[in-house]
Amino acid sequence: MAKTAKLPPNHFLIVSIIQLVIFSSAFIIPTTTSAKLEKLTHLHFYYHNNIAGPHATAVPINPKIQPVDLRDPASLFGRLTIADDPLTSGPSLENSTVVGSAQGMYGSASQTEMSFAMVFNFALTQGKYKGSSFCLLGRNPIFTNPRELAIVGGTGAFRFSRGYAILKTYYMDMQTGANTIVEYDVYIRHY
Repeated sequence: MAKTAKLPPNHFLIVSIIQLVIFSSAFIIPTTTSAKLEKLTHLHFYYHNNIAGPHATAVPINPKIQPVDLRDPASLFGRLTIADDPLTSGPSLENSTVVGSAQGMYGSASQTEMSFAMVFNFALTQGKYKGSSFCLLGRNPIFTNPRELAIVGGTGAFRFSRGYAILKTYYMDMQTGANTIVEYDVYIRHY
């Protein structure tokens, strides 16, 4: 008959402590993602929105029958517009470098003031962040200068991003509202 070896009474306790140390160390060692430092990036560009003519960059998808009067917000209420608007390094579309495009939609969301609900992806096509994009979301009271909208995510270099954009109307065709240029200062926190 084979004999069983007798282990010291505290052997189970020692083995348990060693296992606890080995398994818990996996949770103490930082991963590469959590060790990365967050950056703050400032972007500056001009947004060009044109809803008329042969080179329109935005199209109302439910145009109303009555004419739009920029002095009467109710005349625009409910209009939804889809856009693919160029972003440039300077205020002139003809004399500036196109640095990206703003693709998304905005809808007139107020009956008492000119205010749009905006949902846009800003895709960058030049410079250090070429191929990256960020998402802009929020209420845009177009006659308020400056105004602020939220950055709520992104792709590429802007994954997990958050931040805000300060908008200032640079030019607006007050007769028709068909052509607008808006200056953007964007502040994005990302890894």
